[in-house]
Order: sequence, then structure tokens, then C-alpha cells
Amino acid sequence: MSKDKKELLVVELKKGRASDSVVGQIQRYMGFVLQELAEENQTVKGIIIALEDDPKIKRALAVTQNIEFYRYQIQFKLLKS
Repeated sequence: MSKDKKELLVVELKKGRASDSVVGQIQRYMGFVLQELAEENQTVKGIIIALEDDPKIKRALAVTQNIEFYRYQIQFKLLKS
């Protein structure tokens, strides 16, 4: 790993709704990256991406550092050729 990389990113992508259990899941992944892959002075950040969230995940993330939540949207357009 290059020494100029200060931050490592763990991304958890969920196909539907994200529940609060995904917070523990990404924390385990982030812990592994921090202990096994990161070099000195590197930090680990997490991002959860899902179609929908729920109040439970918002509450869990409210007291968690270095993890952000993003929602995705999908739009399809069919063109006859």
C-alpha cells in the first residue's frame, strides 16, 4: 500500500432496505481492514449504500463514527431499436 494514502474506504452495498444489523457488519469489515491491512497513520472509513433506510439504522449511525449512509436511485428507460 502506498504511504500517501491516508484513508481506506469500506463500502457495503445493499440491494434493498438497510437495517441496523448492517452497521455491525460494516464495523467488522472496518475492524479487519484496520487491524490486518492498514498501515500506520491510515484511517478506515465506511459507507453504506442502500435503496432505502429505516429509523433503526439512523439511530445506530447517530452514535457511530466514520460511517456514512447513502441511498441510491435506479431509473430505466427502454428504447425500441
